[in-house]
Amino acid sequence: MNTRRTILLGALLARPALAQDLGGWPNRPVRLIVPFPPGGPTDIYGRMLAEHFARVFGQPFVVENRPGGTGTIGNLAVMRSAPDGQTLLFNSISGFTLPALLRKQPEYDPRADFTPISLTIRYPFYLTSAPRFSSVAALVATAKAAPGTLNFGSPGVGSGGHLCAERFCLAADIKAVHIPYAGAPLAMTALAAGQIDFYFDSVGNSQPMVLEGKINGLAITGARRMPVVPTVPTMMESGFPGFDADLWLGLLGPKGLPPAIVTALNRECDRFLALPAVQKRLHDAAYEAAGGPPDVFARRLTEDLQEWGEVVRRAGLQQG
Repeated sequence: MNTRRTILLGALLARPALAQDLGGWPNRPVRLIVPFPPGGPTDIYGRMLAEHFARVFGQPFVVENRPGGTGTIGNLAVMRSAPDGQTLLFNSISGFTLPALLRKQPEYDPRADFTPISLTIRYPFYLTSAPRFSSVAALVATAKAAPGTLNFGSPGVGSGGHLCAERFCLAADIKAVHIPYAGAPLAMTALAAGQIDFYFDSVGNSQPMVLEGKINGLAITGARRMPVVPTVPTMMESGFPGFDADLWLGLLGPKGLPPAIVTALNRECDRFLALPAVQKRLHDAAYEAAGGPPDVFARRLTEDLQEWGEVVRRAGLQQG
């Protein structure tokens, strides 16, 4: 028997045992809800992860895009689903934790209403600006000289880019006007045209326009510089001690998801992140594999609620 047939036979023989260990799950296609339109990072990596799950668990994992309400529509669909492993959520901090902070009476509790499975991917924010600004110091100096005349863009109210910019304004003690756009591409086009002054996004999204000279890359919000943009300083190097913030993508399920299913999914997330092709793709996009047990993700959710909740409070962003 050749090697390929041996591997395939071994996988087929293992599946019944795996299904038995998991109470028969999955015995039909699994929905993986992504609360954003197709084509963005959450959708792309969600589909890659779904393909990996399908190979391992022997059932299709069908990505279902449910955009709307900055993630809320998709989140509620998962929250209200049965905790049987048939409906999962692949989301980002921008579509999960942050929208809940903006409402005095949120429709869901990120910690109490969901089961964290895996914090899969992390990446820092990238502060970019219109070409007329050459550094963070120059941007801040201009903002202080003419309070309220600068503006910043974001891919939507309550998004990571929005709250990171608000955090920057608080740290720098400057005033700037928020202009939300219907997605990152429109915001970046406005930045290149000089219609907005600065913008927080990811290196993967922004660096191509920086290399073309259309916008300037001023700083990274991570604790260290990134190999793909080694000459770009961190916010801490730019005069903002403690300004360490990042975005994440992660896998969750509804409250009460069986521990055996959580463990199996978490294990496969770690295996997925260790694949050489995935490692290369993450590196090229300036993303980092996170991984680790579910309680690491649970702690991160708690930290986010505290940290970004303080930004929301100080900036007066909470709505009715």
